[in-house]
Amino acid sequence: MGFWRKNTIHPKVLHSLCIRTIYNFTYRLSGDIEVAEVLTEKVLLGHPDDCNNDVKLLKHAWMEFVRYNWCKDCKGEEPVQRALLSLGHEQRCAVILHDILDFSYREIAVVLNTHESRVAYFISSGRQEITKSVKKPNITG
Repeated sequence: MGFWRKNTIHPKVLHSLCIRTIYNFTYRLSGDIEVAEVLTEKVLLGHPDDCNNDVKLLKHAWMEFVRYNWCKDCKGEEPVQRALLSLGHEQRCAVILHDILDFSYREIAVVLNTHESRVAYFISSGRQEITKSVKKPNITG
C-alpha cells in the first residue's frame, strides 16, 4: 500500500510537488518502481517537518538509498536508465538531480555533502560515461 493511501501523512505533503520529485529521484537512482515507492514513503513519513524543503527531502532520500544499498541488483529497461545505473552512486545522484530534476550545483552539494567543484566533476564524468554507454553500437544483431 502506497503512502498516498494512508491517513498518516501531513496534509501539506499531499498538495506538494515533493512527492513527485522524491519518487522520480528514487526511481532513477534505483531503476525499480517498488524501491522508489518504499524510499519515497520512508522519506515523507519519516521527515514530515521537511515537506516544504525539497533539498532536505532529497538528502534524506539519498541517505536512505546509500544506507540500505537499495541498488544491489539494479536493472534498467531503457538504454538511458541502464546507463544511469552503470554510474557510481554519487555520479548517478548528481546527474539525476542536475540533468533530470534541474537542481543547482549548490543544492546537489548539500544533498551529497560535498563541494560544488566535486558535483561538477560527478556531472561531467557521469555525462561522459552515459554518452559512451548509450552510443555503443549493437554488434549482436
